Amino acid sequence: MPYVITGLVLVGAVALLNLVLLVIIMRRWQEVEAVRRRQDFASQGPQPGDVLPEFTATAVGGRTVTRDDFRSGELLLGVFSHDCPSCVDSLPDFTERADRVRAAGGRVLALVIGAEAEGSGLTAQLAGPADDVVPGPEAAPLFRALRVPGFPTLLSYRDGVVTAPSAADREPVPAAS
Repeated sequence: MPYVITGLVLVGAVALLNLVLLVIIMRRWQEVEAVRRRQDFASQGPQPGDVLPEFTATAVGGRTVTRDDFRSGELLLGVFSHDCPSCVDSLPDFTERADRVRAAGGRVLALVIGAEAEGSGLTAQLAGPADDVVPGPEAAPLFRALRVPGFPTLLSYRDGVVTAPSAADREPVPAAS
């Protein structure tokens, strides 16, 4: 009888160890998969060397912005969706980057995609960090030309050319064309 009990305890301990190892492996696999998905999203959109497409849009406040406004110098372009929780979560990072770009003499442009974007809270929150915010239908042509794969997406331009695309540090939200 003591051999049976010892055997059952040993089998139980091995099963428990197996379960713990399985949980560790599954969590690591999920982390790797999340990184891969972010990299896949980033590889679908604008790449270093791509030129800022031709566009004309009306920003909040009525100012007209065009590609010519950003032909020289540094530009941080943020692309957001008005109903995207990840976009709201990324605002502190966007604000920090915007401050650095402005300190270096650059400009900051934000696109907010969606039918209700103009009156959204996200558009209002972006008005501070961004020099210009282009909401809703006005942003759609530039959004399509950029081929942005997910929200939020931050793009760094120097003299009208992409220097560094950046998907979010969190799980991206797929962008509908």
